[in-house]
Amino acid sequence: MIKGLLISILEFGFERKFTKRHAEKLRGFFANLYKDNDLFHNHQQDGRVIYRYPLIQYKIINGKLVIIGLKEGADLVRNEFIKHESINLDGEILSNFEISLKIVQVNMQVEDSLYSYQFNSIWLPLNDKNYRIYKQGKFDLNKALQNNLLSDLKGLGITAEKRIMVKGNFREKKVMVDNKQMTGFVGDFVCNVKIPEFAGTGKRKSIGFGTIVGKG
Repeated sequence: MIKGLLISILEFGFERKFTKRHAEKLRGFFANLYKDNDLFHNHQQDGRVIYRYPLIQYKIINGKLVIIGLKEGADLVRNEFIKHESINLDGEILSNFEISLKIVQVNMQVEDSLYSYQFNSIWLPLNDKNYRIYKQGKFDLNKALQNNLLSDLKGLGITAEKRIMVKGNFREKKVMVDNKQMTGFVGDFVCNVKIPEFAGTGKRKSIGFGTIVGKG
């Protein structure tokens, strides 16, 4: 079992507040700068998506631009992202900002203890197939989150040595993604996985969906 998962959390300080749509613009800026390194954008050179847990995630936390890096992504965040004195968000040039860099190690693992979390952003667990099951009232969101977390652990090279347990209270929330309306969820849950602050789960986590924060 891998312990001490290295995480870098980089926050850009501006007086203004940003909205969730700016997370994708933030990723677009850095993905364009670092086209040759797929860790920045999770795409192959021909544009095809690389299906893996994103080690760099772009987020809006409390209205602030935030980038988190995990494992190799943590090194890139603390060594590359801090070099830039301006950011281009889809044509809007931002400069004269302060940055805050926090580096932590988290023992992300399945434990005997239970932890309380909530979603800071909309969680997207549904694909076309299980959306139909959900509309029939037969889709178990607790099971879906359990599977998402198990997939996240595997993607980070962490073995789940115990069964993951999840119990949550979720509320449906519609959201537009790529000009398509999707069904997502917000709410809180308890589980026996030690989850790093601001880590994402579910679909589109690289651009801030499914961001998890501690509760209480």
